[in-house]
Amino acid sequence: MAEQDHAFLLKMITPEKIIYQQWASKLVVSTLEGEITVLAHQTPLMSAIVPGEVKIVETEKGVRKEKERTMAVSEGVIEIRRNMVNLLVQQAEHVEELDRQKIEEAKKMAEKLVENARKTGADKREFATLETSLQREIARLKVYEKYRKRKNL
Repeated sequence: MAEQDHAFLLKMITPEKIIYQQWASKLVVSTLEGEITVLAHQTPLMSAIVPGEVKIVETEKGVRKEKERTMAVSEGVIEIRRNMVNLLVQQAEHVEELDRQKIEEAKKMAEKLVENARKTGADKREFATLETSLQREIARLKVYEKYRKRKNL
């Protein structure tokens, strides 16, 4: 058995840079069709992902030592091919970096912008962009809450 038969290379890419690149044995992400689990040698797939939690089980090259990592991601696309997975997202944060106060402030601002757009009759594209921003902040808050409960913080 080759050293990486149980793993795939996972890259998380934002418009600015590659923010994560690591061998993984498992990835759980939410798509428009529902939650999917990616394992090594997965069937090729391309799908839109929704804002929320991404669970990664990292592995070291040649070793079955595994470590779980959780991240909050925005909308994006997952591309699975061969033994490589690319997550192309607008934003991604490690759960340890999430700040409840900042998330709540961003959520309140997004709510105000959506409400203002609704009142002023913003065009569909502008409204959709603002609504997506609000959904992103709601997802970040849910990930934060779930992580904090799990860690008893």
